[in-house]
Amino acid sequence: MKSSAPAFRFLLFAFCLLPFAFHLSGCGKVGDPLPPYPRAPLTVEALTAVQQGDRIVLSFPLSRTPRSILPARIDVYRLIESASDPLALTEETFSARSSVIASIPAGQIPVGTSTVSYSDLINFSAAAGQPRYRYAVRLVNQQDQAAGFSNYAFATPLLDIAAPPTDLKTKLSQTELEITWMPPTNNLNGTQPANVAGYNIYRRSGKSEIRLNAKPLTEPRFTDRTFQFETPYEYYVRALSLLPESRDLATALESNPSAPVAITPKDTFPPAPPGSITIASINGIVSLFWPANSEPDTAGYNIYRAESADTPPEQWVKLNQQLHKSTSFRDDRVQVGRQYFYQMTAVDNNGNESTRSATVSETVNP
Repeated sequence: MKSSAPAFRFLLFAFCLLPFAFHLSGCGKVGDPLPPYPRAPLTVEALTAVQQGDRIVLSFPLSRTPRSILPARIDVYRLIESASDPLALTEETFSARSSVIASIPAGQIPVGTSTVSYSDLINFSAAAGQPRYRYAVRLVNQQDQAAGFSNYAFATPLLDIAAPPTDLKTKLSQTELEITWMPPTNNLNGTQPANVAGYNIYRRSGKSEIRLNAKPLTEPRFTDRTFQFETPYEYYVRALSLLPESRDLATALESNPSAPVAITPKDTFPPAPPGSITIASINGIVSLFWPANSEPDTAGYNIYRAESADTPPEQWVKLNQQLHKSTSFRDDRVQVGRQYFYQMTAVDNNGNESTRSATVSETVNP
């Protein structure tokens, strides 16, 4: 009897463990649902500040994924300090001394990977001592809880930055659109002469906006050879002002934009008339040959005939009912032994017809 007690106790213990073991064995199949993966917070780590005319433009990339926690807003902070103040500054000190100058609501935060921008207007009278502007941004959630500050971005406003160029004009030709403008004569703070070392020109079409010049322009003109006819455009120009410590145009600051000039280029330019026309006759047929026009928008040709070189232009007979596409033509509506005179024109895709070519003639041979 004594020897069976330990065995009994063992069996009882094993039996009591069965429900627990059974529960453990089912955890991988049923069990409680796993907690969701944490949603990725939005962060700002590359804030920049660049002066453009009378504004400091702040920008920072923001990557927003479908699982990102969308903040209620982004607060923009500014601290105006002496240029001799230490660059290092604790978040606590910055928070106490800075001011919130703007809040970007959630509805203005773009979806996906994009750059968020904000422009801070410079008070030139208050900036007379050339202070340093220190900026940072902070994300605030739906519960009005603020995240940590972004990196600091600094700007020391250039006071003698040029006023924008004026009086933009356009001149259109078949292949070029020239834009000219008047250089500024003063700086935004009223001083003269204008701090102008070059220009950048921009073109806007619909929602698309691009800078056209690869390098800074040093003359107040630009020729656009990439435009398309019948497309509405707006052009504007920014002057480039040099920093006091640099003569390098690569570091120059842009002015405010000029007033734009709008144009929808219309193709009213006919192609050149066909040249080097050769003519021959055999078997009662007159054949004409000519090299293709060099204009890329040439759509075809018209062939005119008369029986006298002195025939008034309006009395010449057009031989083709529709625009002739090839660079050769056979005239079989002729009489053997008679002389015929021919002129040709080129026509572009917009229906612009060239002047008449030089006259060629041939007597029909049998």
